[in-house]
Amino acid sequence: MRCRNLLLLAGLGLCPTMSYALACSVTNVQSINFGTVNPLSTSSSSTSMTFGYSCTRGVLDGLLTAVTLCFNIGASSNSGQVTTRTMANTLTSSNTLSYQLYQGTSSGTVWGSQFVAGTTPAMVNLSSLVVGVPSTGSLTVAAVLPLPQISAIPGSFQDIYSSATAIVTSNTGLLVPPGSCGTTVATTFAFNVLATVAKQCTVTPNGNISMGSVNSTATNTTSSNTLSVACSNGTAYTVGLVPSNSSTTGSGVMVTSPSNGDQVPYQLSSTAGPNGTVWGSASTNQVAGTGNGSATSYTVYATVPSANYTPGNYADTVTVNVTY
Repeated sequence: MRCRNLLLLAGLGLCPTMSYALACSVTNVQSINFGTVNPLSTSSSSTSMTFGYSCTRGVLDGLLTAVTLCFNIGASSNSGQVTTRTMANTLTSSNTLSYQLYQGTSSGTVWGSQFVAGTTPAMVNLSSLVVGVPSTGSLTVAAVLPLPQISAIPGSFQDIYSSATAIVTSNTGLLVPPGSCGTTVATTFAFNVLATVAKQCTVTPNGNISMGSVNSTATNTTSSNTLSVACSNGTAYTVGLVPSNSSTTGSGVMVTSPSNGDQVPYQLSSTAGPNGTVWGSASTNQVAGTGNGSATSYTVYATVPSANYTPGNYADTVTVNVTY
């Protein structure tokens, strides 16, 4: 009996490459990267990642000819949720960015996990498996980042799906793939979700400053209008006003078109009246602020010291420069 055991062990040792069970693997798994996003945009950002899979039936799999694979993507490492996934700012983890993962396309089913109640993994059915012949295919993870997200602070954001979260399970059948997920872990496909939130500002003028009809004897005529500035959360900015004559102190002139030769001086300011605070484009006379993602309104005043000029319609163009 002892000799028979030794011979059997020796016989098995002659075939070290023999496959005994279903073997599965995944390829080309990469990070899902939204790239640089504008947190103030009203158009959502989307991207995708496609990976391959391969399963091979082993010689000792008996009558196995079919298998159901379940590709599970569990809870976000940051939010701990599937239905509400978020990335965290790598410097300020309390600041987050919402996104979602879908099966195939952005209009598909939310990609979930058999291990998370109420969610659905991606299921693949393989049939007519042949010993030693790989059965291959690919799956696409679609990702959508809804915008705007005005609370997001500019910087890098990340979420992590480890080999404990992104899992492929298998459930084998004789002739037909089972209709449910199994408990055998066939392989894993860890990946990260990435995005970079850019500093961003937008400016919206709310109309012209009109002096209306002014008597030629009028002095220190003042009128105003507003402009709105929206900058990404935590972004410091300055607002400079530049008349068409490039004055850095906000001292412009209005002319007629066609020109009658006269130039009507005016002064821009951030507070009312002829002695208001000068608003120009020099570092000492700009208006400063810090963004919170929402629009902040600023009033621009213009004062005309004298209207004693040839009658006509006078105008000038002021450029608004927001630096951040």
